[in-house]
Amino acid sequence: MEKPLSTATETGFIQSNIIVRSESLRRVMKLAEKLARHPAAVLIVGETGTGKEMIARLIHNQSLRCNQPWVDVNCAAIPEHLVESELFGYEKGAFSGAEAMKPGFFELADKGTLFLDEIGDLDLKVQAKLLRVLDGVPYYRLGGSKKVNVNVRVVAATNRDLEEAAHAGAFRSDLYHRLAQFKLEVPPLRERPEDLLGIAEQTLHEHYPDSSLTKDAEASLLRYNWPGNARELRNVVFGAVMQGKDPAKRLNADDLEIPSAPAPAVSAAPLSGDLSQVERQMIMQALEKTRGNQGQAALALGISRRTLLRKLKAYRAAGEDGHAGSLGQEQQRYYRASTEIPVRMKCADQQFHGTLLNLSLGGAGVKTEKALRFGAPVTLSFSIPGSGKETEMIGRVAWINREDGQHGIQFSEIPASLRATLQRWLWNEMQKDGWEPAPE
Repeated sequence: MEKPLSTATETGFIQSNIIVRSESLRRVMKLAEKLARHPAAVLIVGETGTGKEMIARLIHNQSLRCNQPWVDVNCAAIPEHLVESELFGYEKGAFSGAEAMKPGFFELADKGTLFLDEIGDLDLKVQAKLLRVLDGVPYYRLGGSKKVNVNVRVVAATNRDLEEAAHAGAFRSDLYHRLAQFKLEVPPLRERPEDLLGIAEQTLHEHYPDSSLTKDAEASLLRYNWPGNARELRNVVFGAVMQGKDPAKRLNADDLEIPSAPAPAVSAAPLSGDLSQVERQMIMQALEKTRGNQGQAALALGISRRTLLRKLKAYRAAGEDGHAGSLGQEQQRYYRASTEIPVRMKCADQQFHGTLLNLSLGGAGVKTEKALRFGAPVTLSFSIPGSGKETEMIGRVAWINREDGQHGIQFSEIPASLRATLQRWLWNEMQKDGWEPAPE
């Protein structure tokens, strides 16, 4: 009898060092479990450090091949002139230095699973031979005259967009479709705050089981973008364990050396508080990015549209302070009022124009032909409707949709006079939408 995919816990489940607390990663794991019993090739895509290899191992461990060989190959690490001989083997005398026959990775994985990591780095000539083997065609070892037959289940992984590479001619289209009989997409860590904190806690507890992360440490971890995903996160927490002031008891934000973290005054507000508050904030931000498109927001969040509607209904019914039909103070901050207001923008000593698409106490959505980089400081000048006064807001670029020229701007501290004017206008807009702003 095979082992279950996961061991349940109160906060999520852990298998092969993978912490799964977020709904989006749970969905990936459930799909991996279903795929394990099927012979189809699987392509796992995701940013570097998201755990693609561990998911591939789970597929093997839960498959009917679990007692057969598991062979993992990093295609990017093999010198180009050796790739073919390493994958398919060679005969004695095939080339200078080939003193004995050597089986390739396909033979070593016979009846088991072959994991091809960084598959996008394979040379086009090798891709053609790989395609034939995946189609069940016997092959020759390098320098050989006897055909080799193997029965291998292939799982591949990449951090590249192979479909785009295939369109550009950099990757064989037929091989892409053969590898991607089913494609699993692993979401980046920045979209999974529950998993992020779980991985940080796990890394800390490997060294100090009774230690904990302080609230400011959690907030600091949640603010950063984590381009290196889980690998980078584990390195940062390990560094804090080694150099922190009192890691045996707790880790503070000051102990964490997070590279290029955004300024706290600008980015602390979007993700703060406990996980339920973070969830609410992420939902509001997803709706902002999609300009209220609930289907697209649900897709970005990794949840069903029905789940999103249920959560929105719960927020509307309760609010932060429990008033039926009201918006609490935190929710008011993330309420986005749709607009179409001209805005003057300044970034890196350049001035240009755009359109204000939405506005809130926490930030704004703008559309401009000028391409802005993530985290760049921006000054917005516009008139709040009904005020008749030019308003200047300072913030940073928090998200980018380059296809539509849209950018999300997170405000830094708003002057009290401007805040009062903006809040009065937002209250009117909330009431037009059927909300009742909760009193302060």
